[in-house]
Amino acid sequence: MKKNKLSISSAYSFLAVLALGLAGKASAQWSVPANIFNLGDDLDEMILNLTNWLVGFVVLISVVAIIWGGLNYISSSGDTQRAERSKMIIYYAFIGMFIAGIAYAIIKVIVTVILK
Repeated sequence: MKKNKLSISSAYSFLAVLALGLAGKASAQWSVPANIFNLGDDLDEMILNLTNWLVGFVVLISVVAIIWGGLNYISSSGDTQRAERSKMIIYYAFIGMFIAGIAYAIIKVIVTVILK
């Protein structure tokens, strides 16, 4: 039975991240900040900080998807179906970044106009 390369590499990545996380927790110098999202006291500040965090996360995931799609496209070796799938990954990653930017702009306008 043929194993899926993606699931095997994902499992190894998960184990590596888990091991690094456990090693960080074991360290006496490592600590989680009390307010990890830096939400703030005001509602508008809280919304903007949470939005900044979420948009940053979406952009990070999109960049990883673009790199993944690019590597898959390069390694497609003439396989048109794999090349098309890689192009779609890149395309959807750019769409995701665009939507995140539009959502950020809309929330920024709403918070600036309505809450201030």
